Amino acid sequence: MKKIHVGITFFAAILACLWMPASFAVERGKLPIATDLSKEAELAREKKIPILILFSAPGCGYCKRVREEVLIPTTYNAEYDNKVIMLEVENGNSGKIVDFDGHAISQADFAAKHRVGFAPTVKFFDAKGREVADPIIGLVTVDYYGGFMDQGIDNATARIRANSN
Repeated sequence: MKKIHVGITFFAAILACLWMPASFAVERGKLPIATDLSKEAELAREKKIPILILFSAPGCGYCKRVREEVLIPTTYNAEYDNKVIMLEVENGNSGKIVDFDGHAISQADFAAKHRVGFAPTVKFFDAKGREVADPIIGLVTVDYYGGFMDQGIDNATARIRANSN
């Protein structure tokens, strides 16, 4: 009987994943690396929400803490699905991404273009790639980071929605 229960549970989980929005299935429990910001911008424009980008660096322990102790746990809260799109760009990575304007650029060049010189840095963008809230630079303590992030999301959202009216 136990095997049937496990099989049914597994089958139900597969069906649930098929009916979920793709962004939900992909983003829960991880912080996606930015690949095509022009596509993310379409969703941000539609929902009138900001795009939060963590600019990290290879081997950065502080970046890992921000990612694993603040941002990833936030992806489990369904309330954020309609508040923000969270992505990561690795400064120093030569891998290509598509910028907000649709042009291919390395992650390192994208970070340089947005004057990121310190990791971790979190920036908030609108659908046109403009910064719409003060960045969060560095990490002093994880204790208040979630509050700083929420304040940035709220400020960015208010600015985006004020400019769309």
